[in-house]
Amino acid sequence: MTVLRVVTLVPALLVSFVLTVVVCALLPPALGLLAFMAAGGVLVALAMGQLQRPAIAALTSSRPATEAEFRVMAPVLAELGGRGVDIATLFVRRAQRPSTPVAVAIGRRTVVVSPGLVDATYRGGVTGTEAAAALAHAVGRHRALRPRLELAVLAATTPWRLIVAAFRGIGRAFAWLPFMRLAWTLRGVVGVICVVQSVAEGRSWAGLLGGVVIALTYVVPVAGRRIDLRAEAEADQFVLGLGLGPVLAGLLRRYGHPMTFERMQRLETAAGQPQRPRLHLVHG
Repeated sequence: MTVLRVVTLVPALLVSFVLTVVVCALLPPALGLLAFMAAGGVLVALAMGQLQRPAIAALTSSRPATEAEFRVMAPVLAELGGRGVDIATLFVRRAQRPSTPVAVAIGRRTVVVSPGLVDATYRGGVTGTEAAAALAHAVGRHRALRPRLELAVLAATTPWRLIVAAFRGIGRAFAWLPFMRLAWTLRGVVGVICVVQSVAEGRSWAGLLGGVVIALTYVVPVAGRRIDLRAEAEADQFVLGLGLGPVLAGLLRRYGHPMTFERMQRLETAAGQPQRPRLHLVHG
């Protein structure tokens, strides 16, 4: 997990640093220096555990739960507390999109939930136990990842995430063009040609840089998927340990969340719980 996280974080941090330096360099000298020092000061404060609440609100586009929302989720938090999962602060997303996760644990005992989960819990579409299972899975995922300096890293890699989101939007916008998918699939061939041609022309560093960038388009997504799968498996085991595995499986199945057969079995099997021996009567 550590190696995979390094593979995904190093490019993000490097690209974000370069973009920040470029933007600051484009500003007037005094303003650029002030902006660079301010950004560094914010990162240091986040690394020291300061500015937690405003940072969570800004990085997750959320806000602290209102009194009405907290009353709805209070029984859920109480049930989790009775199972040994302590959630101190609850945030609610400002907007919900199809890709918005139901619940995300972040920072120190903080969970960010979608407004849809609060609404469904209030209206009875999701039971309190099901909502507790969803929040427990978010906590289990956070514990599996064990992020260090989480908020500081998230803030530092914001330029990278903005660039990735922009390129994804551009890709979706032009996906209708012929051969776009084929061109993306053959990017490895283009990278090899780029490296060979640059070396032949005496510009090895340019070719190698382009080859590394194209190689990262393969390596980083694969590493990210491996991290997600491992974190999901450990979070499932965490939920199972709380006795909420079948509840979570039923919730995911009811709302059509894609699940592999292996994960379905994993959630519906009472792993880690001793099975009671059965008494069989034998008649002669």
